[in-house]
Amino acid sequence: MVRYGLKQAESCERVRAESTLVILLTALLIVGAVALSTVRYHGRDYRADEVNTVHAGVVLNASEVVSWMGANGVHPAGWRVLGVYWVKLTGVTESATRWLSALCTMLTLALVYRLAADLFDRRTGLAALFLLGTAPFFIFYMREFRPYALLALTSAGLLLSFVRWLRRPTFARALLFVAFGVIALQTHYFAAYILVGQALAFVVLVRWERGRYLRAFGLFAAIALSFTAWLLPILHRFMARGGKTYASPSDWDTLALIHDELQIAPLALGQLLLIAALLLPVGAWGKWRGEGAIFRGGPEWRKRYVLLVPLIALATAFVANIWISSITTRNLIGLLPPLAVLLAFALRRMPWQAQVALVALVALPALKDFRAYRESVPYKATVAFVAPNYQPDDHFLVSGLKEPRELAYYFFDRLKPRPQNGNMYFVGYLTQESAQAEHLQHRVFTPEPEYLAEFADFLADAGRVWYIYGDEQLILRNVGPFLDVLHQEFALHRAEKVLGDRRAYHLREYRRIPDDLRDAAHFGEAISLQGWHLPDGVSVRACQDVPFESWWRALDAPSADLGIGLVLADASGQGVAKADAGPSGARTIGWAAGTYHLDGRALAVPCDLPPGDYSLLIGLHDLVTAEALPAFAPDGVPTGSNLVYLTTLRVLP
Repeated sequence: MVRYGLKQAESCERVRAESTLVILLTALLIVGAVALSTVRYHGRDYRADEVNTVHAGVVLNASEVVSWMGANGVHPAGWRVLGVYWVKLTGVTESATRWLSALCTMLTLALVYRLAADLFDRRTGLAALFLLGTAPFFIFYMREFRPYALLALTSAGLLLSFVRWLRRPTFARALLFVAFGVIALQTHYFAAYILVGQALAFVVLVRWERGRYLRAFGLFAAIALSFTAWLLPILHRFMARGGKTYASPSDWDTLALIHDELQIAPLALGQLLLIAALLLPVGAWGKWRGEGAIFRGGPEWRKRYVLLVPLIALATAFVANIWISSITTRNLIGLLPPLAVLLAFALRRMPWQAQVALVALVALPALKDFRAYRESVPYKATVAFVAPNYQPDDHFLVSGLKEPRELAYYFFDRLKPRPQNGNMYFVGYLTQESAQAEHLQHRVFTPEPEYLAEFADFLADAGRVWYIYGDEQLILRNVGPFLDVLHQEFALHRAEKVLGDRRAYHLREYRRIPDDLRDAAHFGEAISLQGWHLPDGVSVRACQDVPFESWWRALDAPSADLGIGLVLADASGQGVAKADAGPSGARTIGWAAGTYHLDGRALAVPCDLPPGDYSLLIGLHDLVTAEALPAFAPDGVPTGSNLVYLTTLRVLP
């Protein structure tokens, strides 16, 4: 008897040790999953919806957000109100705002672990946590400042709280389920499909008992009533303007896309686990007390619960999508938590050798391959291009972008002081736009004469214009006449191309052509130096980068790619420093006759250069052959040199 007691005690100690290890590994996996995806995704450029939420957090309060969302009538206002106050608390940067999604991610993983542990055991919970935390779709969308992280969290909470209420229907558990339901519906209307799935799964899986059924549907009714205030705006939006233009149709291709995107990676392993989960029986798996009096089908109800809810939700979404286009894969992220539990069940039923192999094969791509499901645009790089030379009265011309409003909001929220709304002009866009946190003042679609005159007036008080365009050809065809107006009084200073995932932005900085330009020197037969400027003056120090600007005019269209050489020479004429590159704006091969161009560069003064006076010289040369162009005085007389003297720099001790 004593020996039996000792063995039982040892068994209990072993169980406690295993439980502690499981909890420790769970915590490490949660922290690891969040840290890994944070490093990869938290600094990623915002996408359109994220920009809109962040900007609303800057300019709106809670009641204004509700009014704005009511005017749109697409999504409930709950998520945007939460996002607005999170922005007010943390600021507008990507890494700060996305910690809200990281928090939702951690809670989702914890709830999924608890759901699987309640239905099966803790090892299944650990497997579910691992599979969900490494799913590429989950990793990507749970790190955006959008409602999908909270939608996945509330979906997991609904599944867990409802099954616990069925086990022991206390008021506290009922209240928790209703709270998850209300938050879910105020996050995204697709949460309604999860609730429909739960309601129908309840009818299929739970034995008839009048009191239990009345209480259960009372809970669903309470959740539904919480959404009545938002029902009319949504119905008005979809009935008046139809569904989403980018939604997927209800067909087999969409079903295949959902399967591919929501599955774990590698895809073949996800398919293996899914098929195994459908075929393997549950067996006598840790029965709950009184389980047979509540559920139909014996232990199999556990697997059916996490299978029926997402299946019914998906079928409901497909049927609704026939009348109102609304399906996108990201809207269905609430299906991932039960799917992870289902796949974890199959993983736990396999031999331990197979479990180790599957975990290794799933972990490998999760650690090194980060799939991006939607393209990003280079907003941050665009702001970084503008910021060094930005002045509060600068003007902006935007065309060829799909999201001009979001780019404007990025400028409003990132450039200090904030650009003026009236100093932005958007070409190729309809004058009317849906209700937004802030409307843009100048939007034109085609180059009508009155719009061109308006654009000329728009430029009248501008000293600098930033032209930003993308690759949307339909829009770009409309911008040509506006650029002709711009080129009459502005010269290109800087140009750069910045890249997102699959989309590029072209950035141009134009400066107003000064009235006092004149011929200072000619190089070859096609190019005239018109003026130059040292912003920091002629007194410099060793190791200093000396900024230099020069104005040029194309007397004729140059026939070669030319470089500009800026040379610092000592008293003997020996060069001691040089800045040699093509123009900072357009290549000379593209200069049209009669156009002006501004070049900006910096000359690095050597750190070991002795104090004294040094001549600053300039010249042009062919970038291909390195042959220097001869220099002439404005009257055409050769100077006898390929370099033209500009001024003397004094290197201070």
